[in-house]
Amino acid sequence: MAAAPLTTAHDNAPVAALAAPEAPPMTAVAEPAGPVTRLIAFEAPVRNHEINSPFGLRRLPGQAARNHEGVDIAAPWGTGVFVAAEGSVLRTGYDPAGYGRFVEIRHPNGMTTLYGHLSRLDVASGDAVEAGARIGLVGSTGRSTGPHLHFEVRRGDRQVNPAKVMGRSFEVVVAV
Repeated sequence: MAAAPLTTAHDNAPVAALAAPEAPPMTAVAEPAGPVTRLIAFEAPVRNHEINSPFGLRRLPGQAARNHEGVDIAAPWGTGVFVAAEGSVLRTGYDPAGYGRFVEIRHPNGMTTLYGHLSRLDVASGDAVEAGARIGLVGSTGRSTGPHLHFEVRRGDRQVNPAKVMGRSFEVVVAV
């Protein structure tokens, strides 16, 4: 790049101008930052009601002790049941000898939740559900002695105590 001659105010003598060479184009290189994650929170599926039958070994009147693979939350018939965390409805159905009318949801952290003994379903298999969406109503369908929600949490093929999950947040990968 050629420069035009410059003069100074003192003597009108030409002064050589220096031009900076053109810089080569720069390429930005980003280091991999790892996976992008976010938190999802697991909330209680029935609001303002307590667990009345805990997770673990229990004995019902006239029966042998057996493992209770979820928790029971007593609530009046027709009380709203809400999804514990965002996910997609894996399946819905009716099991007359067990859960009665139920919904099973897969969550982004790999866990699944099951909601049993419902009087009504508000979702269908394949539906996407946002955190806190109503998925049904408390009932007493299937093997039940009164209105309540049976709530299970699984990670893979292992049962997880729902009381240890409710109120916690879990990190999930959203992009790699």
